[in-house]
Amino acid sequence: MTLGLPEHLAGASLGRALTRAGHSAAAVCLLAAMAIAAASVVDGRAWGLPEPRASAMLVLLLLAAQAAAQAALMRWPNVTLTVVTLVVGGGVAFALTELIMQPGSDFESTNNAMLALPRVALVLLGGAGFGSRIAITWAALGWGIGEAATLLAVALNDAAAVDWSGAGVWVPNVTAAAALVIMTIVRTFDGISRRSAARQEAGLYRATQQTRELAIRHDYELRAIARLHDTALSHLIAVATAGSGPIAERLRSDIRHDLALIVGRDWAIDHADHEADDEVGQGTRRPASSARADAARGRSPLAASTLTATAADAAGTVDAEADTGPAPLADAIDVARHAGLEVHLSGDPSALRRIDPARREALEAAVAQCLMNVVRHAGVDEVEVAVGPGDSELTVAVVDGGAGFDVAGVPPDRIGLRTSIRGRIEQEGGTVQVWSRPGVGTTVLLSVPVEGVGR
Repeated sequence: MTLGLPEHLAGASLGRALTRAGHSAAAVCLLAAMAIAAASVVDGRAWGLPEPRASAMLVLLLLAAQAAAQAALMRWPNVTLTVVTLVVGGGVAFALTELIMQPGSDFESTNNAMLALPRVALVLLGGAGFGSRIAITWAALGWGIGEAATLLAVALNDAAAVDWSGAGVWVPNVTAAAALVIMTIVRTFDGISRRSAARQEAGLYRATQQTRELAIRHDYELRAIARLHDTALSHLIAVATAGSGPIAERLRSDIRHDLALIVGRDWAIDHADHEADDEVGQGTRRPASSARADAARGRSPLAASTLTATAADAAGTVDAEADTGPAPLADAIDVARHAGLEVHLSGDPSALRRIDPARREALEAAVAQCLMNVVRHAGVDEVEVAVGPGDSELTVAVVDGGAGFDVAGVPPDRIGLRTSIRGRIEQEGGTVQVWSRPGVGTTVLLSVPVEGVGR
């Protein structure tokens, strides 16, 4: 039974509910006994005892003392007050037995209502622990204290010998014993339910952990494939297209740099701020991918150093709007520049600053991969990049009028579109849509949420 609460909260809540129920039931028993004693004071008979009113008044005071201890425990539940209340309850049971079991009283044995009510309160009070085993132990202790106090009082009164059949003065109190049995059953069922819930919760926790581990593993696999595609495969293409003869020293340096990155322990860390070549000219920093693009196109880095007018204006606008950090899409535009691709940038690139840095980095890497795909496959020297900010998501469209391709016919082993573009964006909670036809061109629409966490 979970009471409509989560499993990890239901057990503690149910334990506290049973504790409060035990306290309340004990208080009801004591109040009922006090009401009977008060009625005896008014009636003036007091169960056939000598000096009826005085005896009934003394019974009322004893019950009031136990009720006061019970109230203190209900207000400040702790082990110390539980022990104190059990001791007070045992003393009250002893005194009541001494008082009402006098010769000539109306009670023939200790199995009567006046002794049953305070002793049931002791049993219910003992069951006021949060744990099932502790509760049963306290309940048994309360029942034992009540029986021992009653037996001791009968023995000191020199009453008839103990008779378990009920013929003597002292016999076990059936009501108190029944309360102990009920308390044991309830708490045992509670303990079994808690253990079952704990096992279920442990199983759910393990399943959650396994799901999380699988998600992390999938994330790292996508990162590894994207990193491999962006580095090693690009280098292989550059080497293949560089022609015969020695490999340029810059390409060698790029290969060594990316090889160290791939085999290093921090290969999964995003290195957008660190993947830069040595200074060129007046201290201008260029991404490592720029040199790879130069080699892939068969050009020297200095031969492709001039940005087309449209892309230069757009990049300048972005830099003017930027307060801190690199300009949005600067790396992607730089890749296109050194590959000889004319980029027409429109919209509001500064809107990329509204999204999470990790999400922005993934979006810019995907745009760079789209531009490299245009360089390698489209057969054109210009491309349109449009940034469309919205209230809930940001969209970047990469449009070219090149060779195009059949989207449905892309082999599953082609990881450029599937992993470096689509995988990156979907990891950040975004979507990728591709429209293309042979001879018509290609449009790639990248959309990511503005707020929230993608992973």
